[in-house]
Formats: sequence, C-alpha cells, structure tokens
Amino acid sequence: MNSKSLGLLPWLVFFFVALIAIPICISFDWLALAKFIGFAVTVSLVVVLRIWLHRLGKLGKPSRIALNSNDLFELKRIIPALQHIPSSDQIAFQHRIGMLMSQVTVQQDASLGVLDATPKYLAMIGATLFFLNGHEATDNLLFTVKEHHSLQFSENQLTSSLDSAVVSLSTCNAETLLRVLAA
Repeated sequence: MNSKSLGLLPWLVFFFVALIAIPICISFDWLALAKFIGFAVTVSLVVVLRIWLHRLGKLGKPSRIALNSNDLFELKRIIPALQHIPSSDQIAFQHRIGMLMSQVTVQQDASLGVLDATPKYLAMIGATLFFLNGHEATDNLLFTVKEHHSLQFSENQLTSSLDSAVVSLSTCNAETLLRVLAA
C-alpha cells in the first residue's frame, strides 16, 4: 500500500498548517480560534487514523478460514498424531491451516467422478499437505485432485488422489508436526 491510496499528503499538509497556526493564534491573543483549531486537529486526527488503520487492516492481513468442530474432528481423524502434541500447538496448527486454506485453490480432474468430499475438506487436506511440505509462505497454492495414487509437488502446485493424500497425512508423526510448527 502506498501513501497515495491512503491520501496521506493532503492530511499531513493540513495537520502541519493547523499545528503551526495554533501558536500564531495564541501570539495574537486569539485564544478561542487556537482552541477551536486544536480541537479540530485532534478530532480529525482520530478519525483519519481510524480510516487509515481500517484500510491497512483490510489489506494487510490475509483472511483466515475458521475451522469448526466438525472440521477439527476430521483433521484429528486424518492426522492421529495431532492429538499427541500439546493443545497450544494444536491451536497454532489449526490457525495456520486456516490461514493456508484461504490461499488454496482446489481443482478436480475432469476424468475423476463426483467426489463425496466437500470443497472445504479438500482445501483443508491440501493446505495441510502444503504446510507439512514447507509451502506456507507461497501464495496462490493449487491442489489438483486426480485418479493417480502419488503425491507430486511442484513450486506451488500439488497433484494427488484423495486417498494418497489422506494416507500421506495419516502417516505423519508428532515430531514432524512440532518441527514444522517451529519453523
């Protein structure tokens, strides 16, 4: 985000001129005007800072997909080792998976029939595989579900069958989860 999108320069000029005007008004004994300018600067500064922080907050942090109780049950069913790490690490793991889920795009191979899995479930599996393989910092992750039974990673793409992805996650151990969380 640059200063032009925030409209920073006009506001800085306004605040500078207004703050310089206060001692000038006081020197001419225009105390009421100096008080009014001081009050106007304070109120406008609070409003403008709120607007800027709101804009920065919307653009600065990625959206996180919240995992409900059913999602957490499925995650723990898929990765049994998740139950053997401390609860604080489980919460951190869930939070990071939710962050990655917002960056994962799920595609289904045309030759593959209709899957029983929901898109959120597929995104959760894809995000977990990307996270466990060190692709957390990459944007625009693509998880393609195909019929073949092997995991194939490229820079920001993962191609796998649903069964092989679940088997790969179920073989993960607690040490691996803790090592990836620490990274």
